[in-house]
Amino acid sequence: MTTALLVGLFFMLIALGAPVAVALGGAVVATSMMLDPIPLAVIGQKVFANLDHYTLMAVPFFFFASALMETGGLVRRLIDLANALVGHWTGGLGVTTVLSCVFFAAISGSSPATVAGIGRIMYPSLRTEGYSSRYALGALVTAGSIGILIPPSIPLIIYGFVTESSVTRLFLAGVVPGIVYATAMMTMAWLLARRADVPRRPRLSFAERGKPIRAALPALALPAMIFIGIYGFPAFTIGDFAYEGGAIFTPTEAAVMATLFALLIGLFVYRETTVGQALKTVVATAPSVGMIFFITTNALLFAFFVTKLGIPAAVTDWIMSLGLEQWQFLLLVNCAFLIIGFFLEGVPTILMFVPVLFPAAMAMGVDPIHFGIIVIVNIELGLVTPPVGLNLFVASGVSKEPVLEAFYGALPWMVVTIIVLMLVTFVPGLSLFLPNYVFG
Repeated sequence: MTTALLVGLFFMLIALGAPVAVALGGAVVATSMMLDPIPLAVIGQKVFANLDHYTLMAVPFFFFASALMETGGLVRRLIDLANALVGHWTGGLGVTTVLSCVFFAAISGSSPATVAGIGRIMYPSLRTEGYSSRYALGALVTAGSIGILIPPSIPLIIYGFVTESSVTRLFLAGVVPGIVYATAMMTMAWLLARRADVPRRPRLSFAERGKPIRAALPALALPAMIFIGIYGFPAFTIGDFAYEGGAIFTPTEAAVMATLFALLIGLFVYRETTVGQALKTVVATAPSVGMIFFITTNALLFAFFVTKLGIPAAVTDWIMSLGLEQWQFLLLVNCAFLIIGFFLEGVPTILMFVPVLFPAAMAMGVDPIHFGIIVIVNIELGLVTPPVGLNLFVASGVSKEPVLEAFYGALPWMVVTIIVLMLVTFVPGLSLFLPNYVFG
């Protein structure tokens, strides 16, 4: 009875047009008031406790870092670098779009931010060079989703927080799948451009490439700093000096350092922003941060309520009673997340459904790090599927084209996402090789 009322109230509030966060929290509060399974005082304490976590502090700082990259000129330098490296290929600007998304993703940790940051520059450039609107939108919508797979990744931070998994291991687990995904996307960019017979750009000389490469070095230092800071240098000995190796700072501290360095590079290296503009950027980004935390606290409250009702244990018992093989279970999980992705964004998906499915995955013998990467690639697919595919709306806003046009453009590129999802799901070594190699 309680479970039916909770789920019914949630979907009723969604149908009435309430934001997801309000629907989540409202369903819990209303159910408690009607049936009183949890005192309201406890609910208030849980709301506060849900936000009082050190790991979650990484989220706003990665948001701020990506915003400061745009206003500070770092994004344009990274795009110029990608263009200098691959712009002369068949479909060079399409390949440049994918590579630029990879560079930006290695700092921002957010897929919508990647689409917006790269799209504002690349969409007009693609259209000017003769690429169709659907090609440009498809490249941005799908390549932008790499932003949550290549470390750092805000959804991976949320997943690690919910499942108490190592965020450091999760970040490392996303590297190889991210590279595979990016390579497959660049191949698709080449194939679609070749079929459309898009004209190629002239190859730049070595001297012409030198300028954008040198200009991008400070921007490239940011992802290098994040990666080295989180994982450190390997142990080494030089004469009497011995370095023990190990991490320099945590992922949360890495987010703070990324924000600081993005600000300093924009102020003193590229000199494309001022202190006043940087403050305006932070203020403009604050509502997005607030939205994430509002969703997070209510979704965690919902998950706490669901756990107290015993739903995860019941789901685990039901799945185990089916006698499924591990691959069958993972296929079922992918189908479930595909349906969920039609209606929910990434963060609420993790916060609402991972607590339910995670115990079953552990009972089936799935590695928690591997399961996390599967969840993230599923979310990437959800970002490009209507009716609530967030990347579609961001790309539509950037291009001023209808959302449906962005979806039609993304369709051929989605084949790559599905292939990568199958590889990540059924080849665990893609996700686990690096974490196991580094940490043993």
